Amino acid sequence: MKTFNQLTPEQQKQAIDKETCSILTAICEGAIRFDDKKNKDDLQTRINAAVAKAEKMRTPWFSSEYILDTCREDIEGMARATAEDALYPEKDEHCITGVA
Repeated sequence: MKTFNQLTPEQQKQAIDKETCSILTAICEGAIRFDDKKNKDDLQTRINAAVAKAEKMRTPWFSSEYILDTCREDIEGMARATAEDALYPEKDEHCITGVA
């Protein structure tokens, strides 16, 4: 297994991009919501505004792009933190995921 720091810069970028996509999917599906009051920020408010903009433009399939327009730094920061905490299997290693 490799840690994030042992990956090449391109592999690190791919890991962050993959996790960014995963977070955006969860946000768009409503599986993740943020509590602006507890977090002392306005992330959920900005997400809600982006989704509303996509709906107003009658392009809800672009919600994730609108969200990234206003929340990219926040979401990529979360994605990077998750990617840095992960382990990455070598080609000859098998990894079982999703076990509860």
